[in-house]
Amino acid sequence: MRARRSGWRALVGGVCGLAVGLLTLSAADNWPQFRGPGGAGVAAPGARPPVTFGPSESVAWKTPVPSGNSSPIVWGDRLFLTGFADGKLLVLAYDRATGRELWRRELIPGSVEEVHRTLGNPASATPVTDGERLYVHFGSIGLLAFDLEGREQWRLPMTLTQTEYGASSSPIVAGENVIQLVDQDGDSHLLAVNRKTGRVSWRVDRPEMRRGFGTPLLWTHDGRTDLVVPGTLWLIGYAPETGEERWRVSGLARITCTSPVVGDGMLFTASWTTGGDRSADRITMPSFDEFLTLHDADHDGRFTFAELPDGPAKQRFKHLDGNRNQLVERAEWESMAAIFSRVENQSFAVKPDGKGGVSDAGVLWRFKKGLPYVASPVFYQGRLYQVKNGGFLTCLDPVTGTPKYVEERLGVIGDYYASLVAADGRIYVTSQRGTVIVVKAGDTLEVLARTDLGEVVQASPVPVDDLLFIRTATQLYAFRGASIGTAD
Repeated sequence: MRARRSGWRALVGGVCGLAVGLLTLSAADNWPQFRGPGGAGVAAPGARPPVTFGPSESVAWKTPVPSGNSSPIVWGDRLFLTGFADGKLLVLAYDRATGRELWRRELIPGSVEEVHRTLGNPASATPVTDGERLYVHFGSIGLLAFDLEGREQWRLPMTLTQTEYGASSSPIVAGENVIQLVDQDGDSHLLAVNRKTGRVSWRVDRPEMRRGFGTPLLWTHDGRTDLVVPGTLWLIGYAPETGEERWRVSGLARITCTSPVVGDGMLFTASWTTGGDRSADRITMPSFDEFLTLHDADHDGRFTFAELPDGPAKQRFKHLDGNRNQLVERAEWESMAAIFSRVENQSFAVKPDGKGGVSDAGVLWRFKKGLPYVASPVFYQGRLYQVKNGGFLTCLDPVTGTPKYVEERLGVIGDYYASLVAADGRIYVTSQRGTVIVVKAGDTLEVLARTDLGEVVQASPVPVDDLLFIRTATQLYAFRGASIGTAD
């Protein structure tokens, strides 16, 4: 990009300076990936999305959309989305100003991946763009790239995702590569693909990772950039150019649905999964030999689904059966037992040491209340916010982990799958039932507004300029706030 600007500077002199200025201005107006610039979930400083809005209030436009759980992204005058309808996977582009559909591309998979029976969707990963191409991941097809006019540039076929919930880790762009995390019941791996050619640059196998749905993050500190990847039990930093592991920090849940965030030189993450708390509800697994003695009816040294008694193991048969051969074998059982024995549900912060090293020794604090299941936390204005299912918001001091408030009721029950976003001194918290709670950023909970959109929302909101884009089960809304440069 620098070489291109330099060429224009030689040709048109001062006009280039204007072009660069406009490019810089428009960059702040973009939301190029899941959770926006840097995966932070924070709008540009000048953004003024609305506080109060609804299906018949502050609507700039709305348009029907196919089913899908992916969030919209914004680049320039366009908005991009994925969807699923009539057995076809869809990639769609809309006019940012009007909501008019500009193009759609239909992709017919050979088979559709398994997804959660009520909440899942084969279009759950959010696309990413570098301003030249649009990159999408479908667990039923693989990675694809399109130009911004919808012309397919390359395709990297991948095997069907091996989890009963489907794929939802979103791709990100790291230099010349597109990064895709595929943590699943078997063959978990991290992939880097050249963004121009679609050829694999490197691959890292992650056999100890058993299901994961978070999105990687680029963290620049101490003169280098780490590719931060959440996973089973571990948060791991890789060299984005090569995939070499640089560090790992313990403390994640056995299934990680959230994505990490950074702020003020620190790295934050929070995760929770059933059975991981140190309480009477904690899940443990007996020894494999002990269970064989009691339940191996055909004495072949492994378990079929029918042989397992009702309980945690049978409920998680697909999770245990990593190689999908309809049998639970010793290695699979013992791998999962080890995970259950070590898992800790918590949020934590880590800071590099004086030489830029990252390890458990750099963990500043660990906190075990108010934990999110799917909704990623947000760092904003010197505070860390996280939402627990049921409608409980927690605000932490990022340096010490000391709570400003813990599990304060938002007044809206139910699950929270959309990740938190922040804009203009406010936190936007979205319930799965479709209520958006706007909270004033600060040391005490102050709810400014509650908006019921009337249908399920699983995608994360997108605050850009004076607009708030929200995807519901059937609609894509653009709600308009105050004009840029004016107060609400």
